[in-house]
Amino acid sequence: MTPYDSPADWIRNGFAHKVKSADDIMRAIGRVGTLQVGRRYVWRGVANCQWRLQSSLLRDLILKGTPGSLIAEDDVRLRELALIRAARSWGICKELGAAATDLQVLATLQHHGAPTRLLDVTSNPMTALWFACERTTSSRDTSGALMAFDVTGLDVLATAAHELPATWGTVKDPLGWHLENALSISYEKAVPFLVRPSYPDQRMVAQEGLFLTGAVPDGLNARGIDGLPLDQADAPGSKALNALFAPESRKAGRPKKLPFVVLVIPAALKRKLLPHLESTYNRSYRQLFPDIAGFVTALRAGNLNLDSH
Repeated sequence: MTPYDSPADWIRNGFAHKVKSADDIMRAIGRVGTLQVGRRYVWRGVANCQWRLQSSLLRDLILKGTPGSLIAEDDVRLRELALIRAARSWGICKELGAAATDLQVLATLQHHGAPTRLLDVTSNPMTALWFACERTTSSRDTSGALMAFDVTGLDVLATAAHELPATWGTVKDPLGWHLENALSISYEKAVPFLVRPSYPDQRMVAQEGLFLTGAVPDGLNARGIDGLPLDQADAPGSKALNALFAPESRKAGRPKKLPFVVLVIPAALKRKLLPHLESTYNRSYRQLFPDIAGFVTALRAGNLNLDSH
């Protein structure tokens, strides 16, 4: 067993609240969003609450590494640079010319399923909730998780060179510098940063997508979060979360801030929520994956009713 093998136990660690009804989840989303004026949150939904919060690149390195060993920032960065070089030699983002920074290449690779350090997040909680309730073969009977990240004050990096400061061209490696600099700051201050796609395609626009990432912190984070420097010094705790999400008017004892919180959604509730998300909030395969690849994915997953056509 490796240090990363145990599943995340969000509730026991004081970072999660289990909802029981549609009213519960909608109230909880509203309570997070209105906890304090001026706070900004991004959201991420996963269909299985036991999945650890890991980037696909870190997960790939863990699976290929020596059992029992930790993956450090140097390991991730080494593989990342090799991936970027290989992608450039393949011609990825060649059409963008000098606008194709290393971060633009990573964003493109992430969008097409390659392992990168970027985590997909969205500014729309209903989109993230749809992903938490999504019908998949492996997670139909598992609880989902809706995650909220407080990103107030975090740096936001655009992916294309034309959106960078005018001084970017004076550095030795202009296409790689702004990612390298952001990672250096992230490692030193132990904070993540947001990435905003400069060339969002149909899918990114539909999902209101962003990326959350950062340098891999030193040591093991045993709370189900790996490779992301999140502020987890003080978990809200179940008592404070119960006070925040209670059906009654907001009670004393609720947390003053929520750097990170998880809403656990039972499998039966996921099935009940999906029709509402599709009809009321227009969150569906067709809306969120409007490209050809999305159509094929929905077809293979059995989520298209061909009889109706």
